[in-house]
Amino acid sequence: MDRGVAITALSGRRVLVAGASTGLGAALVAICAGAGAAVGAIARASEALEEVARSTGAVAAPADLRDPVAAADAVTHVAAALGGLDALVITAGVMLHSPIGEGRTEDWDEIYGANVLGTLHVAHAALPHLRDAECGDLVIVSSTSADRVTAADYGVYASTKAAQSRIADALRVELAASAPTVRVTLVKPGFMNTPGLGKGTRNPEVRERIVALKERIGLAPEVVAAEIRHLLELPPELTVPEVTFVPTAR
Repeated sequence: MDRGVAITALSGRRVLVAGASTGLGAALVAICAGAGAAVGAIARASEALEEVARSTGAVAAPADLRDPVAAADAVTHVAAALGGLDALVITAGVMLHSPIGEGRTEDWDEIYGANVLGTLHVAHAALPHLRDAECGDLVIVSSTSADRVTAADYGVYASTKAAQSRIADALRVELAASAPTVRVTLVKPGFMNTPGLGKGTRNPEVRERIVALKERIGLAPEVVAAEIRHLLELPPELTVPEVTFVPTAR
């Protein structure tokens, strides 16, 4: 591929979506496959993942990304099936919300394992493939919570999103020396109507309010997925380091 020529479609590109069983990840698999990309899909929920694969033609690789061996095996499986990787989009993560004073240490282990270690494991496994691509993309989906804590029970979750932001910064510097360069983009959605939002809020009254709000104004996953597709289609010489999407009503 001539890197001076703009990519105007995903046709022929090989895209791996981590966290692909529901919500934004599932929407992104469908949009990329519909645009002509060969798509791989990784998630813990094997039954939901298989349904996504069945409906889109994606290559499914069930894996718990908290496990570095499982993450590496899943990436290897998808890369072999697709003949390599041109892009990795990491949407995998969990949302568990409670004040630190409650001491829910199991939640802390779960959220850091999925959001931080999971990001590191799957990114590390995919880097050799992205470096071999003619135009590589690495997209990490974080959150506007990376920048601020708006409620006490969002503190631990927000810290994992801040960690993802710094991981993206580090990878951008590291991969700038690749030839050709691998683009790194951090995507920060503000408030999406996804299955995870509200579900992990431990206070039932707060959970009820969050669920009602997300159903009223939350961004549809398909809307954010379409914008990520646009990022992947940008000319190779152009990088968007960071982008934030929030509902207009928010």
